[in-house]
Amino acid sequence: MPSNRSFKTINFLVSVLLLMVYSCGQLEVASIEVVNLFDPSDDEYSLPDTEIIEGPISGMILDSSSTVITWRHSDPNYYYDPTHEVDYAERIYYRYRLNTLTWAPWYNGNVLMERQLGFWNFDTLSGLHVLQLDYLEDSNYQIEIMSKYPTNIQEESWPDISFSVHVYEGTELLISPGQVFADSGGVFYVNAKLIDVTDFMGIHLEVSYDNSFMQLQNYYLESDSTDFLLQSSGHLINFVDSDPENGHFRLDLGVAGGSVTGVSGTGNVVRLVFEHIGEIGQRPIIITSESTVRDVYNNSVVEHIFPGVVSIW
Repeated sequence: MPSNRSFKTINFLVSVLLLMVYSCGQLEVASIEVVNLFDPSDDEYSLPDTEIIEGPISGMILDSSSTVITWRHSDPNYYYDPTHEVDYAERIYYRYRLNTLTWAPWYNGNVLMERQLGFWNFDTLSGLHVLQLDYLEDSNYQIEIMSKYPTNIQEESWPDISFSVHVYEGTELLISPGQVFADSGGVFYVNAKLIDVTDFMGIHLEVSYDNSFMQLQNYYLESDSTDFLLQSSGHLINFVDSDPENGHFRLDLGVAGGSVTGVSGTGNVVRLVFEHIGEIGQRPIIITSESTVRDVYNNSVVEHIFPGVVSIW
C-alpha cells in the first residue's frame, strides 16, 4: 500500500503541474498564474512608493513634543492581506532619517517583529510601519522615509517632510536632540541646551544616565558654547565632575566679567559624547531636579527641564 508521503507527493504534483478542466468532451490544460509584485515584468507591479498615513505634513507647526508617523506602500496591491500567499507588506524594507545625514538601517516588517525596538514597530494587523518620536524641542524638523524591495529596487522620490514644533514659552533647559537614534555599539552625542534664556550668568547641571546601556566617553564645553556663552566677552569658569562608573555628570559653569547684562538667547552649554554598550532599545538621559540656571541677579530663571531618550536601532 502506498505511504501517506506518496499520496501527498502525487497530490502536490497534480495541483502544481496541471489544472484539468473538462470542457466540450475534451481535457484542456490551464496554465498557473504566478504573481510576483516585486518583479517589474509582473502586470500588477508598481515602483516602491511610500504613503504617509498619519503624522505631520510639510509646513505644520506641532503643539506637542511627541508625534507618531505611520506609513505603507501607496499601491493597495502591496497592502497587508492575510489571503496573500506572499505577504508583501512584511517584506518591503524602509529606512528613515530625522534632522541628520545618517539613515536608519533598512528594516522590513519581519525584522522589526524580531528586534522589538519599541520606537519603530510593524503592525501585523494593519501592515503599517509605526514610528514614535518623543522629546521634540521647539525647533524645525525634517524627516525622510524611503522604501526598497527585497530585489534592491529603491524608491526614487520619497516623502520629505519639514515641520516645526512650538510647545513651551519661557526658558528651557533640555537634552538636545531630545531623541537620539544610533547604531548598536556606536558613538553618539547629546547637548545640554538652554532655550530663550535672559541675562544668564551661571548653571549648575546634573545629568544621570544608565551606564549599563551607554558610557560617557568625553565632554566638550567651548567647542559648542563659544558663540552663545561668550557673547558678553566674559570668561568661562567651570568645574566638572564626571562619574561614568555611576552614570553621573555634574557641571558648574559661570560667565565672569564682561557685560553685566549676562547672556541672552539660545545655545548649547556642553556636549556629552557617549558610546552604546548594552542591548538595543531605549534609555533616558535625565537632567536631574538639582539643576539650576541663574541670571545676573542670582534669580533662578529656568522654567522647564526636559530629559532626552537614546533609541538604538
